[in-house]
Amino acid sequence: MGDGVSIGSGGAIDVDSGAFRAVGQRLALLAGEVGRSADAVRDAAHMLSGIHGPSLRVQPADLHSHAGRLQQVADHAAETAVSTQLMADVFELAELRARQQALAVNHPDQALALQERVDVLLSSDPRIAGMADEVVRKWADARLEGLGEHPVEKMLQSGIWASGILLPIVAGVVASGLMNGKGTTPFGTTLKGTAPPVTVTESARVSGATVPRDLGQVLARIPQGDAQVRIEKRTYTGGRVEYTAYVAGTKTVVPGTKQPWDMGSNWDLYIDREKSASSAALSAALEEAGAEPGDRVDFVTYSQGGLATNDLAMNGPYETKVVVAVADPSQMSLRDDQMLLEVTHPDDLVGGGLSGGGSFGGTGSSDSFTITRQGSQGPLGNSLDAHFLDNYKETVDEAMKTNDVRFDPYNEHLAAQHRELESVELIDYTAVRP
Repeated sequence: MGDGVSIGSGGAIDVDSGAFRAVGQRLALLAGEVGRSADAVRDAAHMLSGIHGPSLRVQPADLHSHAGRLQQVADHAAETAVSTQLMADVFELAELRARQQALAVNHPDQALALQERVDVLLSSDPRIAGMADEVVRKWADARLEGLGEHPVEKMLQSGIWASGILLPIVAGVVASGLMNGKGTTPFGTTLKGTAPPVTVTESARVSGATVPRDLGQVLARIPQGDAQVRIEKRTYTGGRVEYTAYVAGTKTVVPGTKQPWDMGSNWDLYIDREKSASSAALSAALEEAGAEPGDRVDFVTYSQGGLATNDLAMNGPYETKVVVAVADPSQMSLRDDQMLLEVTHPDDLVGGGLSGGGSFGGTGSSDSFTITRQGSQGPLGNSLDAHFLDNYKETVDEAMKTNDVRFDPYNEHLAAQHRELESVELIDYTAVRP
């Protein structure tokens, strides 16, 4: 991957297997058409072979030569069609396995229902299973590129891991093996238990605000001061109201304080999958802002903000169509009608290390995509620095310079927010434990 920005599907498969198979089918049809053309030219050559004299403007030998070249094209197209359709089957198998994995925990019946198609693919060609495994293996090898490999980390090995904001959760989790399987939040996962008590207070309000016009402006709205949640409330012609919640990352590593965005909430959400003070505060902030069940509420999250958002984005009670997740420790599983735009640094101990790169099958709608880059640069680069929000903003700036077409659906989503817009309010909320 190197230090440059990469934009892809977010999983091991960066193409649509159905579209890939359609290409193979069209190539097979083309091969047949070209083959028939070769036959027609060959027949013409045979017809002219008995005619001699200067009146022939085309010699049979020339036609035979043209027929041979056409046949070569037809054969090559046929071979490419076969290999393309084989790879489509490989990609589909990998996608189905990922889907089964995401469904197995909470929807085993749905996971089992996919097995019939899996069996059909496996029986169609003995090479498919191994090829699908290899595709996923290569993705797995690259997904955490650079994690712990910065020069300063190699020199300071134990020291770098035994310091910084991530020790309380990462050291204990990695050592115990509790993080296994936690890098994705399977379909049907809901937060358990009773939410800890928390008090949420409006701390700032800006009327007459504007709506962001690009992803860079969107990330700039993630709160970084005392407030942990910022609600963008948009009112449209006719009275329709829509919301975007911007949710901050961990604010302190010190336990036992009044700060809900602490390592205790990280543990509740990531390890125990229980309601946390931060998830309770997010729900309360949305209620305070006026969001009601069924309202359109999208999310922009950073680090722990993603953990606090997963349940709401996946299970409601709001209508969520777009999620921007920056350095999310556990990739959410979204429906086919929900767009997930992820920004990840493979060398980030949280967004890369704890998530494990997310699901090898990706998640969300076909418009979903992931922006990836090594987050910490230079001789003093390290996996803690790679987690800082400012470095993620630099990654987004680099990605936008590419003018990659995968930005188009998201840019259209932002443009649609401006249509028939009457007013925009930005409301900050600060939460504390009692």
